[in-house]
Amino acid sequence: MTLQKETQIRHSITEALRLAGWDVTYHLQGIGCRIGFPDLTAMRDGETVYIEVKTETGRQSQQQKEFQRICKAHGCRYILARSLQDVEDLLNYDPLFWEK
Repeated sequence: MTLQKETQIRHSITEALRLAGWDVTYHLQGIGCRIGFPDLTAMRDGETVYIEVKTETGRQSQQQKEFQRICKAHGCRYILARSLQDVEDLLNYDPLFWEK
């Protein structure tokens, strides 16, 4: 079995979320970007979800883990996605029954 590259996973997640009505932004690390900020931000119906994309064997940096902790502390949703299946609940999104 061939492992997917991170860019392939990110593209499939971005495309599926956009088709499901989410506004998705890809964040490229660079000057002025907070270290550890997730790859994607998805917004829909007043909800914001932060998504860090990794391969099956990829690991979060300490800064990424810290950002995840901060998100949880503020009640924000953070997903560590290794495949499209990890965001599947966003594709069948119903804000009345969504747990953060």
